[in-house]
Amino acid sequence: MPKTQERHFEDAIEHHLVTAGGWTKGSPADFDRQTALVSKDLFAFIESTQPELWADLRKHHQAGLEAAVLDTLVRTLDNRGALDVLRHGFKFFGKKIECAYFKPAHGMNPDILAKYAKNRLVLTRQVKFALDEEKSLDMGLFLNGFPVATVELKNHLTQQTVRHAIDQYRKRDPRHTLFQFKKRALVHFAVDPDVVYMTSKLNAEATVFLPFNRGDGDGAGNPEHPSGYRTSYLWEEVWAR
Repeated sequence: MPKTQERHFEDAIEHHLVTAGGWTKGSPADFDRQTALVSKDLFAFIESTQPELWADLRKHHQAGLEAAVLDTLVRTLDNRGALDVLRHGFKFFGKKIECAYFKPAHGMNPDILAKYAKNRLVLTRQVKFALDEEKSLDMGLFLNGFPVATVELKNHLTQQTVRHAIDQYRKRDPRHTLFQFKKRALVHFAVDPDVVYMTSKLNAEATVFLPFNRGDGDGAGNPEHPSGYRTSYLWEEVWAR
């Protein structure tokens, strides 16, 4: 019974993101543990938003295009970091490849708005991140194949709280590609039905988590919510498309 109840918490988050949050449900099998990317979503995004560039690159690289792009991207991520690459793209044989489109300050540019709408936001559960083990984390949030956030969820019905999620993160090896500081996931959330904590850098037992809560009146925590989850603002607003 407790396992079922734990899944209910995950199900509620996934249901909202997929039905109302603008996200798509992904498959853990699509995640590559070595690169910590979902390359099929990356390539689909590039082809749909930069078709002329992709067609031109295909002429020169033929069937080897995807492997060559991925190799260049991984090296660029190691050198510049994920956030910089998402914001500014990367160079491939002298051509700039955009990795994401951000919402313009005004709606006067229909071309940018159309490309912004093609960003692929994917939620994947039970992401296995280790090359030599079957360990998994509860959720991964991906933008065009890039892991932008990882999530560990705990439910009081299983006698666990956010503190258990924090302890779980502190036991993760930060050398795994997915967890490498700046190079892949940008933020890590520890969540239970009442409170949220986050960190941008996993550093084993020295990892520092900060509260990511709204406050409850004059105190800490979060106010009650009709859904029964005080932390519902996280997936309803913070993670909204």
